Amino acid sequence: MVAKNAKQIVYRYNGMAESDEVKVDLEGETRVPQKDEVLRRKEKSWRVVHVIEENAPDGRIPVFRVFLQRIQ
Repeated sequence: MVAKNAKQIVYRYNGMAESDEVKVDLEGETRVPQKDEVLRRKEKSWRVVHVIEENAPDGRIPVFRVFLQRIQ
């Protein structure tokens, strides 16, 4: 059974679709990053430039697309 707060988060680095990293959170434990937040991923610092919430194709869990830009 899928938890009520389950979600999928797709991280996209520097606008490149081939860099997409998918995290499925079936327990609802992962917080969705917010715009302008700074994250540490892949041993680098990234700024959240945009977050889009979509309905999953199967309608079961929401998908959050998090667009990241590397901080120099």
